[in-house]
Amino acid sequence: MAKRGKLPKPKDASEAFENIEQPTLKWRTIAIIVVAFVVLWVTAFMIQGYDEDGVFGWVVIGVVGALTVAAIGFGIYVWRLTRKSRGIVDILSQATDEEGRKRALAQLEQGDSSDALNALARAQLVARERPADAMKILEDIDLGKAPAVVQDDVRANLGFLYLMNGRAKDARKLADDLRLDRQPNAKAKAMYAAVAAEAFARTGKADEAAKLIETYPADDPEYGEVGAMLLRAQVYTHLASKKRGLAQQSMRALAKADANMLAPFLGKGVRPELQQMAKKALKSVGLAPKQKMQVQRRF
Repeated sequence: MAKRGKLPKPKDASEAFENIEQPTLKWRTIAIIVVAFVVLWVTAFMIQGYDEDGVFGWVVIGVVGALTVAAIGFGIYVWRLTRKSRGIVDILSQATDEEGRKRALAQLEQGDSSDALNALARAQLVARERPADAMKILEDIDLGKAPAVVQDDVRANLGFLYLMNGRAKDARKLADDLRLDRQPNAKAKAMYAAVAAEAFARTGKADEAAKLIETYPADDPEYGEVGAMLLRAQVYTHLASKKRGLAQQSMRALAKADANMLAPFLGKGVRPELQQMAKKALKSVGLAPKQKMQVQRRF
């Protein structure tokens, strides 16, 4: 526990870049799909062999052939997307200090500025110091041209920035379109849930928010640093559900997890009730709420 009157140093966002998970192809899934197509082809040729007229058999072979071509095309698309993601992750992994962030940003700026993955990475790099610039980068992305999963990444990251800057209604518009079911990564899915839950709780959908925080518990070790975002969502959800005691518990847990995440609760324009809860939570862990805290943006 930190000494009374002293706040811990903000957690360095560079740690997140050091530990970025490399995108990989799911070879087991690919193997299952390949086996399935082998079975389809064997079945198609068997049908063709037993078909005396030959017409129906060739129709079946044609259908299987069309499905195979479509599957190959989709596989190439996924492979190219994974390869592009790996390249961007390699660039982001350099951002372990200020100089590294500058180098990574320079490399990304040399790439295709209209590419959604590139823009998302640039926003991550500038969000810590210039959240307004990060929001502008994400707002300029043409979601209609981005892959489905990338669309949700953009919505979640932009939504979180909106929430951190008092724009709950704008975050809600993004949360309404978030699709958790198409995100395979557990931590990313939990991040989506945290953003959606907070946006719902702050815009009149406390019941929907409650379902999300129950499904994605903040203490799940698989979620890592996203747990703090889930705790923040819990605070708003419990308050919206008129469960002040639970909200205070979540605020206290958030103070223990990352005291700097309480900084927005102490700003101007925040409900007095939230301010008091944040101050009480900070005092409970031996910290001084009057001292300046720096907020680390999480993506």
